[in-house]
Amino acid sequence: MAVSALVLYLTLYFLLPPYYYHTKKAKLEAGVHTLVTQIEKSEFEKAKGLMEDFQHQYNAFVVISNEEEKIIFPNVVSLNITDNAKIEGSTMPPAKRDDIFSKFIPISFVGDRERYSLLVTASLQPVDEAATVILTFLPYMLIVILLLSFVGAYVYSRIIARPLIGLNVLAKKMAKLDFSADYSFQSDDEIGELAASLNELSRNLQCSMEELHQANLQLTDDIKKKQEQEVERREFVAMISHELKTPIAAVSGQLEAMIHNIGPYRNRDKYLLQSQQITKDMEKLVHEILDISSLESHEFKPQIRSVNVTLLVTNILENYHYFCETKHIKLASDMDANVMLQADERLLSKAVSNIVGNAVNYTRKGEEVRVHLFETEDSVQLDVLNTGACIEEDELPHLFKPFYRLEKSRSRTTGGSGLGLYIVQKVLEAHHATYKLANEPSGVMFTMSFPRTRNGT
Repeated sequence: MAVSALVLYLTLYFLLPPYYYHTKKAKLEAGVHTLVTQIEKSEFEKAKGLMEDFQHQYNAFVVISNEEEKIIFPNVVSLNITDNAKIEGSTMPPAKRDDIFSKFIPISFVGDRERYSLLVTASLQPVDEAATVILTFLPYMLIVILLLSFVGAYVYSRIIARPLIGLNVLAKKMAKLDFSADYSFQSDDEIGELAASLNELSRNLQCSMEELHQANLQLTDDIKKKQEQEVERREFVAMISHELKTPIAAVSGQLEAMIHNIGPYRNRDKYLLQSQQITKDMEKLVHEILDISSLESHEFKPQIRSVNVTLLVTNILENYHYFCETKHIKLASDMDANVMLQADERLLSKAVSNIVGNAVNYTRKGEEVRVHLFETEDSVQLDVLNTGACIEEDELPHLFKPFYRLEKSRSRTTGGSGLGLYIVQKVLEAHHATYKLANEPSGVMFTMSFPRTRNGT
């Protein structure tokens, strides 16, 4: 602003005088031409008025003299000091006075045959004086210019520069993927629109980054689960191989010994029965593996229909009554009547049978197994408690792993294959049920809860 003001000020100082001279002379030339034209068409008395108007309009001095060089306009007697000075100045040669406009023109009036001379003079000196005043006033103008420049700089910084700096800071944070900042600048101009657009862009990018982050977390979790499933699959295959290898080797060895009549294996009836029992155990194991494979298949869908859970559990308990009597175990039940549930009856029966079977197998003589079935507004719950039992707390998380058994010898005479609770877990997950195995003061409690809607489905 200071430089622009100085340039403008100096331009006025150097270019104003010549521009003024040129413009003033051009106007005087045109005015004189118009005046002469009008005088030539007028009588002397009327021409006086035209010449007086010309003098006022152009700040010039008009003199008319006759052939005898006697001044007939204006009246010399009525002239004041200033007019005398103008006349005296007009008598000077024009070539020596660049600041005086002077023009002699012969004229005549209507109705008068005498010829007259028209002298028009005008001073061009005021513009020189104005330029001198401008130069003298320059120091004071510099102070005003500087003050205006400071004020302009402050206004610029408040209105334009500060918002731009704020937007620049916001843009730098966005470049560093920091979208938490928000620039609050309210304006209806382009800067305000830019601020609003950057804020909206920041929010959109933040949402996109959060969605991308969540997608990455989900992808990482899926990859981790996939890797865990792959590890579990390999372990499962290894365990299956181990579980099948031993009985197959036992049957093969017994058959070979019986074929060659070696030692005690000559008693073929005894060892054929043992081989048959081993084969049945392997057959049961294979069926359990096939059940697991079916439950873990992506195409698997439970055959859901309405099931009377009370009747289903009652039938399962009847199957274990004889076994409980031989072990001197009490089997008690407390069940609501006609509890209905939408479920796969075959899978549900297998899961409940495995749980009750485990409870009976691991309950000591003189203890009891309690089964409690009841329904609430939102669920159907089944509790199976075998009293007098206790499981080490560090063993509880591992019981639902395939082929895991509390009895480390893995003898078929003291336990099953270790797939029972794993199958129960898969069945309950297929029915979106919740389950828990925990130690209670009176024993070990297995709890399963099936969700249901208000209409019983």
